[in-house]
Amino acid sequence: MVSERVFYAAISSDGFLSGPDGDMSWAEKYLASGEDYGYVQLVGSSAAILMGRATFDFEIESGVQGPRPLPTYVLTHIPELYGDIQDANIHFTGGDIKQVINLIALAHPGKLFVMGGANVVGQLLEANLIDTMRLFICPEELGQGIKAFTDDTALNNFALTDEKQYESGIIEEIYQRVTI
Repeated sequence: MVSERVFYAAISSDGFLSGPDGDMSWAEKYLASGEDYGYVQLVGSSAAILMGRATFDFEIESGVQGPRPLPTYVLTHIPELYGDIQDANIHFTGGDIKQVINLIALAHPGKLFVMGGANVVGQLLEANLIDTMRLFICPEELGQGIKAFTDDTALNNFALTDEKQYESGIIEEIYQRVTI
């Protein structure tokens, strides 16, 4: 049961997913442009979503409410923080990333949409569990915050296969894992 795992993220031109203290407000102006950057198509073609706790917390703080469009797995070591969340499509999980991915694939065969954050993508890259990366390079530098990748070798096992420029100034780069 092989399924594609797609990391989808907006990053600053200097490689940050978020600013200091996890601040994502810098990216909101791009979301307000009216362009969906392929998000609806990706959700429509995916079987489940994997995200980290910080990304999930950001969504809650930003007012994202309502039922999840897909089964959503939140990687966290402290699931008890979310005891009041009553959504059958949200699952809090943790542990070895390979086991987490296997459990998700068994329950929801098909494409896995990985929304972040840096810790999650780092674990997946280390375990060779990302097949495609869709990176949306925003035309601004943050200078500090949380880097998308912990080192400069993150893309070593990937080839740039497509690139697209949006009116907002964002450049989408699509990378595919290179099989050796």
